[in-house]
Amino acid sequence: MELHYDIQKQDYIDFNLNYFVNNAVVQRSILITRIATAVIVLLGGTALMYWVKGLSVLSVLVYVALAAICFFGTPWYMKRKVVKNTERILRNANNKQLCGPKTLTLREDEFELTGENEDTVYKYEAVQRTATDAGHYYIFVDEFSAIIVPFTAFTDETQKRAFYDRITANIEDEALKC
Repeated sequence: MELHYDIQKQDYIDFNLNYFVNNAVVQRSILITRIATAVIVLLGGTALMYWVKGLSVLSVLVYVALAAICFFGTPWYMKRKVVKNTERILRNANNKQLCGPKTLTLREDEFELTGENEDTVYKYEAVQRTATDAGHYYIFVDEFSAIIVPFTAFTDETQKRAFYDRITANIEDEALKC
């Protein structure tokens, strides 16, 4: 099976957002950041008002509101940073080959990804896990990087299913399949 497709900037943004939303370590880190920021704002602000002798119900309510903004605004801010950082990385001259036309060739024991300045062969055993979103398969060949295959690469659902079955054939843990 041979798939020809184009990878666009939005495909990389979608991959990073998918990783951001679905990675347990990232989500736990964001939760800790949300809680820590809110606590620091609330306790720090209250302590500051106490120290300057301006502590009142109104000042406490202001810091509660600021803590709530920090708590609920952190995921939005972090998601925005993911998009901005991905765009910055893709603008870097060393990363120009990430986007553009790609060819993914599935053979008997291996698959090959070719594109501009890229020709990599992987054994099927190298696939650690797969993920999916509304428009892509992500084939993880290590913890942090994946081959992005947009659904537009497939001519029909049968070809899409055959690709999925072949790529995931060596993944024994069903939880690691998308």
